Amino acid sequence: MPALFFNQDQYDFQIPVSDQFILHDMPEANGNYVKVYLYVFRSFYRNIPDFSTAKAAEMLHMLESDVLQALTYWQKQGVLTLRQDGEQLWISFGAQKPMPPKGTHISEDRVQTPPEAKVIRVERKPVYSPEEIEIYSRNPTTKRLFRSAENLLGQPLGPSDMMILFGFLDYYRLDVDVILFLIQTCIESGNRSFRYMEKVAEDWSDHQIDSVEAAEKYMLRFKLYLPVFKALGMNYHTPNDTEQEYFDRWIYQYGFSLDIILEAARRTFQKTGKASFKYMEGILNPWYQQSVKTLSDIAALDSAFRETKVSSGMNQGVSSQNRKGSYFTPSTTPYYDYATYEKLAKPAPEESED
Repeated sequence: MPALFFNQDQYDFQIPVSDQFILHDMPEANGNYVKVYLYVFRSFYRNIPDFSTAKAAEMLHMLESDVLQALTYWQKQGVLTLRQDGEQLWISFGAQKPMPPKGTHISEDRVQTPPEAKVIRVERKPVYSPEEIEIYSRNPTTKRLFRSAENLLGQPLGPSDMMILFGFLDYYRLDVDVILFLIQTCIESGNRSFRYMEKVAEDWSDHQIDSVEAAEKYMLRFKLYLPVFKALGMNYHTPNDTEQEYFDRWIYQYGFSLDIILEAARRTFQKTGKASFKYMEGILNPWYQQSVKTLSDIAALDSAFRETKVSSGMNQGVSSQNRKGSYFTPSTTPYYDYATYEKLAKPAPEESED
């Protein structure tokens, strides 16, 4: 193996990277992280104007999300500091205090740490030009995504499809395998529109779905809810935060099975003619208080209530439909106090101003 010699007479250290970084931080880091560090540090040290993660990604032939991931890694290692200010992300290398090697002739003001270099954080969904997509598609990760998506769809991707799909990777920061699972799931449900897929991608990103396993678990939960939505007269959709809180309470706190929740949904829609989670709560909470575990328990409560009603003479004036065993017999007991449930389901009236 040949020895290496350095020409000590002809060099110009333009960017003084510290020995600490080279000897201790760099050996343990991913190669792409090192690329990002060197390029961003150079822009930092030179105080390059209009520097952005998008430009860094284009220069390094990487995804913008990978650039941000690399910066986050270096922050965790204590190599740099990130500070968010609104829609901007500020980078500081002040802790490094890099100095040039001995023997270099650099003026005193050149070795001073420059002011913070600004990096624009990706807060709004970018619009990718065909030229940018062409550059990004050279990345093996992006190339795999496009080819696999075409195989799943059974057709070539158009330019607009590529722009939307690349946004799943770059803007929503989903893993390629997660994106492919998303596409497959949407196709199986009969939704081949990329605009629809984008809504799903946004939801998965918001819920930090970072693996296929997490996506499968997430989707399974919503598939279980589909009958409930149908019973409430709703189209299938991703539950919002409030709806999810109700489902979590009914399943995990009350311990109800899906068939009991579905029964409450049927009663709610038949009584109110609309989807009211508050009204369902008014049914399910008393069932929980009365230790309902099965549909047989509910039938027993219904039967006991009807017998009590008959024995007390409260069945006078009840319609023939109710006498046949309707679930919606009015009652003064908390268990069937539907008047109270209806008040819960309605927003409180606004007070008039005098």
